[in-house]
Amino acid sequence: MVRGIGLKVLLVADGAGVLCHTASLVTSLVRTGLTVRLSLTASAQVLVGPYFGSMLSGHPVLPFEELDENGLSGYDAILVAPASEKAIKEMCESPAWNGVRCPVLVGPGLLPKDDNADAWDELDATISAKGWKLIPAGIETCTMGALGELRVASAERCFEEMMVAIGKNDLKGKRILITTGPTAEDADPVRFVTNRSTGRMGVALARMAAWRGAFVTLIHGPMSWPIPPINAIRPVPVRSANDMYMATMELVQEQHIAILCAAVADYTPVEYSDIKIKKGQDATFALLLKRTPDILDAVGHMPGERPFLVGFAAESDHVHANAQSKLQAKNCDMLCANDVTKPGSGFAVGTNQVTVFLRGGEVRELPQMSKEDVAGKILDIVSERMSLQ
Repeated sequence: MVRGIGLKVLLVADGAGVLCHTASLVTSLVRTGLTVRLSLTASAQVLVGPYFGSMLSGHPVLPFEELDENGLSGYDAILVAPASEKAIKEMCESPAWNGVRCPVLVGPGLLPKDDNADAWDELDATISAKGWKLIPAGIETCTMGALGELRVASAERCFEEMMVAIGKNDLKGKRILITTGPTAEDADPVRFVTNRSTGRMGVALARMAAWRGAFVTLIHGPMSWPIPPINAIRPVPVRSANDMYMATMELVQEQHIAILCAAVADYTPVEYSDIKIKKGQDATFALLLKRTPDILDAVGHMPGERPFLVGFAAESDHVHANAQSKLQAKNCDMLCANDVTKPGSGFAVGTNQVTVFLRGGEVRELPQMSKEDVAGKILDIVSERMSLQ
């Protein structure tokens, strides 16, 4: 997942917070292809040696106190995390920091004695007044041994928000609804009908869309793949196919784009048993099923104006013929089909191989790639087609 080639960022770590997640954060940023420069405050340098940052980033460490206008120029984004209230105050009062033109993200680190709602509100107001972005802490705390605990945004949260800040923003301002994961169709309090989907493909689409400036509503079934902690992604958890249908139809009209990637159950039990269905004496057991609502068809045939519609088709045979038929029948603008029988192209794997079918007859074959890279290619095509409308 290379996204940052040719881009340069500055990461500032302050005080004891350097022990929290600076190493993992620098490593994650470098892995994307970014050129990362690390700056440490004097108090941070007391706790880590001079070669700490150089080994991680491949560049000499920059002393925070020596950063001037030249030292703060030439970056595509700056991330200050963890940052003490003292460091934030110094930044706000510094002419050099006031002259920064790239996005600045600040993740404060607070000790338990200072960790309260009023303190966070004050920090938010101070940081926002400068045109910078606050990365608030989650529920996690960073334990630093005898030094105590620090409340600070996780390394993952800081990484994701940095990737949003340096994104190419071709989807900025767009509202995108994405469905993902399986649905679970309950038969009794113990058993349910579901499928092999983990939700990974839809989460990759949500993540890449957020990185490119979109606000994503992610309607997801009970999936196993985690949702990245990005402010621009709003998760909407559901369970059954009918739940997903109701949530989608309620929210889809306010969207610019709808990408229906979920592996929705086609059938659900006719009746739900309030008590566990007991094992009988017969060697076989029949569970009567009925059709679930067809979400893609419902969105494709919405009355009036509807969002740009992308459907997905997981096929096992006659992929092209089935996909072309589904594109037309569901009234999609674009349909992404994959052959789930091919190695590396089905459920519970990190890769996918997709063929994209477009309204008008054009077909684009994508090679097998990571699901994040597939998501990027799909969004490239969506952005291209939207610009033609």
